Amino acid sequence: MNKIAILTDSASNINEDMAKGIFVVPLYVNFREASKKDLLEITPEELYEKIEKEEPTTSAPAIDDIVEKIESAKRKGFEKIIAVGASQTLSGTYNAMRLALESQDMEYRLIDSKSISMGEGLLAMYGHYLIERGVDFHDVAERLEEKKGDVRVFATISDLTYLIRGGRLNAVQGFIGGTLRVNPILTLDEKGAIDKCKSVVGKKRALSFIVEKAKEDLQNQEHYFLAVAYAKDKEDTDRIKAKLSDTFETADLYLEGPITAVLGTHAGPSAYVVSYLPF
Repeated sequence: MNKIAILTDSASNINEDMAKGIFVVPLYVNFREASKKDLLEITPEELYEKIEKEEPTTSAPAIDDIVEKIESAKRKGFEKIIAVGASQTLSGTYNAMRLALESQDMEYRLIDSKSISMGEGLLAMYGHYLIERGVDFHDVAERLEEKKGDVRVFATISDLTYLIRGGRLNAVQGFIGGTLRVNPILTLDEKGAIDKCKSVVGKKRALSFIVEKAKEDLQNQEHYFLAVAYAKDKEDTDRIKAKLSDTFETADLYLEGPITAVLGTHAGPSAYVVSYLPF
């Protein structure tokens, strides 16, 4: 059987594990003096130290960086690639992956996850899960296309300044949130664009809504992946886990960790994200 690698990008919020066939290409965080590779040259902590002094931007992975990952996969004996990219609506990563993959001689399938952060990451990990269980190349790709619509991502962000600055949220929406102390609960629509699910007053109520929504959606699911991510302010992570304890203990995969610097550039320090994928 041909060895199949998973290729994704650092906006997926998952860790690279080349031995297991998971390759992660970094996006870039751009400062006035330099551009830094996400995960490799800048940490989330370093970003938050600079984010108030500068207004960093982000950019898609360099095609050469993607080609380097493809070549690494070849050297490790992988013969085919399934690439899972961040939502085309939010990032140029998918197009960069397409150009890089077209320049190589490996058979590949490229999936627009229509998601980002742990949502994209869970879809990539589902691909890896299927590969480990012997599902063939084309069936893995088709099942990812089918399941990407089932990925759920819910985030709450107390300070919308950074989403507005990066053009991911318009200024009117941000003004309303800031002046009324409303915490919008953000999700992704079917096109992979940021959408407002609901607005509540206060972070605690926003987190409670997300937790209850996850529990409701997953209560009758036999198999699912679950993930929790946080920015600089992570003091509520334990509260989220406590409320989700029964849910994450029975998950086929549970991931937890800080959102990467490239995501923190847009989300800012106050973000919490809960993602899940039933299957």
